[in-house]
Amino acid sequence: MPKQDSSSSSKASLETDSVRINEDMPEYQETDIQPVNVPRGMQRARSPSLTNSHNVALPSFAESEFQTIHRKQLKRVNSNLLKWSSAPSRYPTLSNEWEFAGWGSTYYMEIEQSDIASQKESKKLIGQWRATSISGNDLIASVLYSLGPCVVQAGQYAPISMALIAFLMYPAKMVMTEVSTALPLNGGDKCIYSAMLNSSSKWLAGVVASILILDYLATCVVSASSAASYLAAEVALPSHLPAFALSIIIMIAFAAIAFLGIQESSTVALVIFLLHLITLLGVMVTSLVRWGEIGNETLIANWHHPYPDNVSAVQMIFNGFCIGLLGVTGFETAGNFIEELKPSDFPKVMRNMFGFLTILNTPITLLATILVPIDVLKANPAVAVSILGEYAAGGSRWLRLWIMVDAVIVLCAGVLTGLIAAIGLVERMAGDRIIPSVFLIRNRYTGSAQYIILAFLVLSVTLYSIVRGDTTSLSGVFAVAFLFVLLMFSILNILMKYKRNRLPRFVSVNLLTAFIVCGLVLAGLVGNIIISPVIMVYFIIYFGVVLLIILTMINRVWLFKLCYWLVDQLPLLHRLQSLSEACEKRILLWIKNAKRQPVVFFAKTDEPHILNKAVMYCQKNEPTGNIKIIHVYETLDDIPKHFEANHRMIDEIYPKIQIDLLFIQGAFSPEIVEAISRQLDIPPSLMFISCPGKDFKYPIADFNGVRIVML
Repeated sequence: MPKQDSSSSSKASLETDSVRINEDMPEYQETDIQPVNVPRGMQRARSPSLTNSHNVALPSFAESEFQTIHRKQLKRVNSNLLKWSSAPSRYPTLSNEWEFAGWGSTYYMEIEQSDIASQKESKKLIGQWRATSISGNDLIASVLYSLGPCVVQAGQYAPISMALIAFLMYPAKMVMTEVSTALPLNGGDKCIYSAMLNSSSKWLAGVVASILILDYLATCVVSASSAASYLAAEVALPSHLPAFALSIIIMIAFAAIAFLGIQESSTVALVIFLLHLITLLGVMVTSLVRWGEIGNETLIANWHHPYPDNVSAVQMIFNGFCIGLLGVTGFETAGNFIEELKPSDFPKVMRNMFGFLTILNTPITLLATILVPIDVLKANPAVAVSILGEYAAGGSRWLRLWIMVDAVIVLCAGVLTGLIAAIGLVERMAGDRIIPSVFLIRNRYTGSAQYIILAFLVLSVTLYSIVRGDTTSLSGVFAVAFLFVLLMFSILNILMKYKRNRLPRFVSVNLLTAFIVCGLVLAGLVGNIIISPVIMVYFIIYFGVVLLIILTMINRVWLFKLCYWLVDQLPLLHRLQSLSEACEKRILLWIKNAKRQPVVFFAKTDEPHILNKAVMYCQKNEPTGNIKIIHVYETLDDIPKHFEANHRMIDEIYPKIQIDLLFIQGAFSPEIVEAISRQLDIPPSLMFISCPGKDFKYPIADFNGVRIVML
């Protein structure tokens, strides 16, 4: 634990003590130097003889140095008391002493060498193909539920819509790769949340998190619904067990599996991936053989199929493009195990995913329009691939049954994937104090995140019940949620170029490409809303509920203060003294508990504007009453000479925050940060640094969630 360095040992004490100023030094008069306005761009003169453009003498270097020494050596009177401000209180009836923090102190904290890991534990690398299989399952499974809705909207032009989607995803994968490699943190699209948290404010990160949670919900619900539809199309279910009930049973079953502590396995994911890939290739080969047997008769008939009323071919292609973007869901999960990949492997994973998208989705859609009448596909959008299998096999059911078994396996795996992804995101948010810490509690027997699983299951079943199991509405909600995620990738790419351009990344795209991708994704998002405006209602309801909870948690201290102010403003309540005191004590307890957790800023320099900017970020984004500024140094000569003086100045500027200064000897590294985190009992997610440059020798992911808060 930190301790005051009051000993007189050989180590130089870093605690500021009052020292006697040389008696020979002439007494300093504050009136000796008149305030001047230095024009922007002019450096302060270092000689009394220099003047500014208004012929006003500037302070000499010696005088400026004396001001610093004088400020540094001031001995604070009653430094153990709370800070005080003469500003009027907004609470005229109640006390406002609780607002003012204590004075900050300077500490020397020693980290024993035994507390620092001698060497970083090597991570087991999983390789590009195992990583591809984890996210590739979602990607190549998406054709099972995207083919039908795309044909419903685009008709005979569905292959063109799918081809346009493939063209869009080529630059989009580059945009996503840049964001992911700049902040390579496990969790796939959780990377967007982390990137937003490290590039902007906490409430914007909360908005992104709300979209991600809805995306996971839609993934889980659509996967369960599609699996039930494929099973119900081939197996005669009991009359009391319709597909609607079967979908809910699937969601409950996989929630129970997650409750037992079962996690994703890269080996199992690879097996499922290969099984599904073989199935789709089998469908394609069988379809090609059948095409050779029957010729182009069905294709010609489909090509001349009449358009819907008042709809042009261009509009059909655009509508198919919008809803067909469901076929690329899975790209956002490509970073699930990015920390277990070599830096050069992640772009290969994205390349592999784009390759599978190109050789599967568009050709399968084309084969469907070659072999199956459009009206048949439109009548069975939920099981369109099974219908294709039946026509490809010449009416035999063997391929259709094979597709059903494969679809149930891979789609049920998608249910578990969505649930596990949600658990990881919600736990990260709880660690960042964006949502209640109750979600960090794990079951004592299975180690599972029981409250997250229960809440996610309730939300999933509720969403499925609201849309009454309608496949089209579910696909629309899923498409909107996914497109919002894709849009966030594009916006973050632009934002990181502006605010975190110093972060090293393995791939970098030009700004114009990022804007083009952003525009195309936005067009697809708007198109989906125009096609079915009701899906936006469902999206807004769920998004609004989740966002309200998150923003309430982020602004909980402000809300507590608002309640305190309301108690102060109610004269009737003050007549009931016992009730008034009880309300006051309860609200103050809430505020103190919310502000109890300290945060850390690792400062490399003593520049006041850097320290002030860090404190401003903490004050705006973290409900804390204690900020610890830590400087890690190797030798005493490395310590900036004005550090403590500037710390005292910053501490005086913020009367409502106690700002401590800690000096720790060592080399700044992930190991020493982890040791400091353990010793101070402050999680890495509440430790902040300035943005590292290209010469920084440690990947940012090695710091286990330490946040970047400024350029």
